[in-house]
Formats: sequence, C-alpha cells, structure tokens
Amino acid sequence: MKTKLIFLFTLLAGTLLPRPAAAQTAWGDAFNKFKLEARADALYTHSDDSTVADAYGFRGRYFNLMLGGDLGSGFSYYFRQRLKAEPGYISFFDNTDFLYINYRPSQNWQLRFGKDAMAFGGYEYDAPPIDVYFNAEYWNNFYCFQLGLGGSYITDDGAHTFTAQVTTSPYVGTYGLDWDAGLMSYNLMWTGTLGPVHTLWSVNMMQRDRDHWTGMIALGTQLVQEQWNWYVDLLHHSLTTDDWMKNFAVVSRFNVLLNDRWTFFAKGSYEQNRSEADLNAANWLDGLVPANHAYFHTGLGCEFHPTDNVRLHAYVAYRDDCEFDAVRNGVTSTDLHTASLTANVGATWTIDFHKMLKK
Repeated sequence: MKTKLIFLFTLLAGTLLPRPAAAQTAWGDAFNKFKLEARADALYTHSDDSTVADAYGFRGRYFNLMLGGDLGSGFSYYFRQRLKAEPGYISFFDNTDFLYINYRPSQNWQLRFGKDAMAFGGYEYDAPPIDVYFNAEYWNNFYCFQLGLGGSYITDDGAHTFTAQVTTSPYVGTYGLDWDAGLMSYNLMWTGTLGPVHTLWSVNMMQRDRDHWTGMIALGTQLVQEQWNWYVDLLHHSLTTDDWMKNFAVVSRFNVLLNDRWTFFAKGSYEQNRSEADLNAANWLDGLVPANHAYFHTGLGCEFHPTDNVRLHAYVAYRDDCEFDAVRNGVTSTDLHTASLTANVGATWTIDFHKMLKK
C-alpha cells in the first residue's frame, strides 16, 4: 500500500513540476499563435436624406480569438473565432472565420480542409475584417468563410502559389439555406510576387441553385515600395453569358508609410449591377450588389501605432448610393442618389498570449 502511495505521489508531482526544455518547445510549436484582438469605433454619419436621422455613437466592431500551431509530420491548424453574443444562422461554425487543418507534405504542395476563406482575389477581400475601415458594398454581402477542401502548389522560391478549392457556395447564406442544399463554389487562384508587383487573381464559379451559376473574376494587383504601396482590385460578376461589363467593381487604396508609426491612406470604390437577369428576377440573384444599383465610396484616413499592440485610426468617408431608373412620387426618374458623410475614430488592440508566455 505504501509503495502504491509513493508511486501515485510521484506521478502527480510529475504532472505539476516544470517540464524540461523539449516539452516546452513542443508546447510552443502547438500554440505558435495565441491572441485576442479587439476594435472599437466612435462614429458620426450624416445623410442628405431628410427622413434619415444622423447616426452617432460608440460601436464595438470586432473581438477575435486566434489560435494556430504545428501538429507534427507536416500537419498544422488555424482557428479564428469572432466572439459574438448572437447565434449563427446556419450552423455552429457561423461565427468561426477559420477552423482548418493544413497538410504540407513537401515544400511545394499543400492540402487544407475545414472552414477557410474562399480563394477569391482582391486585396480588400484578402485583408482581415478588423483592418477594413470602410468598404465596397459587395464586401458587406459576401459571406466568404466557408467549409471546403483546397490544394495548392507553391513554387520553389515561394513567390507563386496556385490554389484549387471547392467550398460551400455563399448563396447558402444569401438564401438562408441549410448546409446540405448541395450548392458549391469552385475557385482557382494565383497569388504571386513579381518584384514590386504582387497579385491576388482568381476565377470563381458559385452555384445559386442546382442549375444556375454566378461567375466571378477578381484581379487584385498591388505595387509595393519602401515608403508607399497601392492596390487596385478589378471585380466582374455575371449571372448570364451576356452580362459582360454590366456587373463590376473597382476598389483601390493608396498607403503612404511615413515611418514605423504613421500611415496615411486614400481609398475609393465604384460598383454597379445592371444585369437584366437580376433586374427582371423575382428575388435578388447577384448576392453581392443589389439589382439596378451603383455605389461610390471614397475617403481619407490615417493610422498611428503608439505601440506594437495598439493601433489608433481616424478617417472621413463619403458614400453615394444610386438607384437607376428609380420611381419617385409615382414617376420614373433617371437616377435616385442618396449621399452620406461619415467621420470615424477608433482603436484596435491585441493581447499576444504566445509572446507573453514565450518571454
């Protein structure tokens, strides 16, 4: 009996005492990313529509938990959860942006399964939502985080990645369908670096029902220099074969990096949907930009990093919403414009637990 007690005490002590260096390294590998990040804004919006009251106040924008690490033998994982009070509307994973397992058997090949961002081009789309201050309209309507399977080929120098991916179609969320509706999205993407020119280009085919598709071309191109960078995203979406240049978007942002602390930026976007198929439909087919509408958005802003884990921002943005051939007082008019002006200041902060534990 005494021998058993000594054995149990030794086993318990072994679980509580500090581990040797090898075990600490394994823990560090399994949790090489462990962060909480949050953003809150104070904003004021004025509309030229006299029936709409000015909006102002404080708003919590994002609260994210991020985990990631290596699982050994070429496997790794990543997890990003938006901590929200409300439940999801499709499944348990709705508020989970990323929850995937990644397998890289060699330097050139990679397989990924789970909840991931759709392989869709463009730099506004590619940016983490917490880093996007004001955005194009499609960005509001595109639920891009979907369950799926993807494979990538990476060139020897790491400068180019070619990805083929199959995911649940975002129209499942647009139409309020369940996961087993059988709607898929097929995505091909090139991520490249050609000297100072970087690319995020994709071709996407998304099912909106079993027999109909929405086609997407997204060409994001960025020029990167030491003190500045500039991207232009060109997006084209089509509901039918004759939709060429009826549904498109142009998004651009120019950043000036004064130093390690200060960044000034200018951003603008224009989008429209003049698809006759969408205009004559009983419901909204496009899923990104409402039928017979155009949106213009532009603004100026700045970012300041007082520390590595704190970012302050401020911007002023102008937005014009246009409805083509709108009906006013029973009479069809050419265009109906509604303009608004927004001023915003806010802060983003990060608690990096991995860095704290490493110290």
